[in-house]
Amino acid sequence: MIKLEDGLILYHGSYCEVKEPDLNKCAKRKDFGQGFYLTTSKSQAKSFLKTSLAKAVVSGKADTKQNYGYISTFEFKISQGIKVH
Repeated sequence: MIKLEDGLILYHGSYCEVKEPDLNKCAKRKDFGQGFYLTTSKSQAKSFLKTSLAKAVVSGKADTKQNYGYISTFEFKISQGIKVH
Protein backbone atom coordinates (compact mmCIF):
# COMPACT_ATOMS: atom_id res chain seq x y z
CA MET A 1 0.00 0.00 0.00
CA ILE A 2 1.32 3.45 -0.91
CA LYS A 3 1.57 5.86 1.99
CA LEU A 4 0.78 9.53 1.44
CA GLU A 5 4.26 10.39 2.71
CA ASP A 6 5.74 8.48 -0.25
CA GLY A 7 4.20 10.91 -2.74
CA LEU A 8 1.14 10.63 -4.91
CA ILE A 9 0.89 10.91 -8.70
CA LEU A 10 -2.24 12.79 -9.76
CA TYR A 11 -3.69 13.32 -13.24
CA HIS A 12 -5.83 16.01 -14.89
CA GLY A 13 -7.51 15.43 -18.25
CA SER A 14 -8.20 18.50 -20.40
CA TYR A 15 -8.45 19.84 -23.94
CA CYS A 16 -5.27 21.85 -23.23
CA GLU A 17 -2.02 21.20 -21.41
CA VAL A 18 -1.97 22.44 -17.81
CA LYS A 19 1.52 23.09 -16.45
CA GLU A 20 0.37 25.06 -13.43
CA PRO A 21 -3.23 25.14 -12.14
CA ASP A 22 -4.96 28.54 -12.18
CA LEU A 23 -8.12 28.57 -10.06
CA ASN A 24 -9.30 31.74 -11.82
CA LYS A 25 -9.77 29.64 -14.97
CA CYS A 26 -11.80 26.96 -13.17
CA ALA A 27 -15.56 26.77 -13.62
CA LYS A 28 -17.55 27.91 -10.60
CA ARG A 29 -20.52 25.55 -10.77
CA LYS A 30 -18.92 22.13 -10.40
CA ASP A 31 -20.19 19.25 -8.23
CA PHE A 32 -17.86 20.20 -5.38
CA GLY A 33 -17.51 23.90 -6.20
CA GLN A 34 -14.84 25.82 -8.07
CA GLY A 35 -11.55 23.98 -8.10
CA PHE A 36 -8.89 22.13 -10.04
CA TYR A 37 -9.99 18.51 -10.13
CA LEU A 38 -7.45 15.66 -10.09
CA THR A 39 -7.61 11.87 -10.01
CA THR A 40 -5.21 9.08 -9.15
CA SER A 41 -6.48 7.13 -12.17
CA LYS A 42 -4.85 7.84 -15.53
CA SER A 43 -7.74 6.13 -17.35
CA GLN A 44 -10.27 8.33 -15.53
CA ALA A 45 -8.28 11.42 -16.56
CA LYS A 46 -8.42 10.16 -20.15
CA SER A 47 -12.22 9.96 -20.01
CA PHE A 48 -12.37 13.44 -18.45
CA LEU A 49 -10.28 14.89 -21.28
CA LYS A 50 -12.86 13.67 -23.80
CA THR A 51 -15.60 15.52 -21.89
CA SER A 52 -13.38 18.59 -21.53
CA LEU A 53 -12.65 18.63 -25.26
CA ALA A 54 -16.34 18.36 -26.17
CA LYS A 55 -17.21 21.28 -23.85
CA ALA A 56 -14.28 23.35 -25.16
CA VAL A 57 -15.42 22.88 -28.77
CA VAL A 58 -19.00 23.94 -27.91
CA SER A 59 -17.77 27.02 -26.01
CA GLY A 60 -15.31 28.00 -28.76
CA LYS A 61 -12.18 27.41 -26.66
CA ALA A 62 -11.03 24.59 -28.96
CA ASP A 63 -11.21 24.19 -32.72
CA THR A 64 -13.88 21.81 -34.02
CA LYS A 65 -11.11 19.81 -35.76
CA GLN A 66 -9.17 19.21 -32.54
CA ASN A 67 -9.39 15.50 -31.81
CA TYR A 68 -6.84 15.21 -29.00
CA GLY A 69 -6.43 16.30 -25.41
CA TYR A 70 -3.82 16.26 -22.68
CA ILE A 71 -3.28 14.36 -19.48
CA SER A 72 -1.26 16.60 -17.18
CA THR A 73 0.63 14.84 -14.38
CA PHE A 74 1.35 16.25 -10.94
CA GLU A 75 3.26 14.82 -7.99
CA PHE A 76 1.96 15.57 -4.51
CA LYS A 77 4.26 15.11 -1.53
CA ILE A 78 3.41 15.87 2.08
CA SER A 79 5.82 18.23 3.83
CA GLN A 80 7.17 16.86 7.10
CA GLY A 81 5.70 19.71 9.16
CA ILE A 82 2.12 19.30 7.92
CA LYS A 83 -0.40 17.49 10.10
CA VAL A 84 -3.03 15.48 8.23
CA HIS A 85 -6.24 14.44 9.99
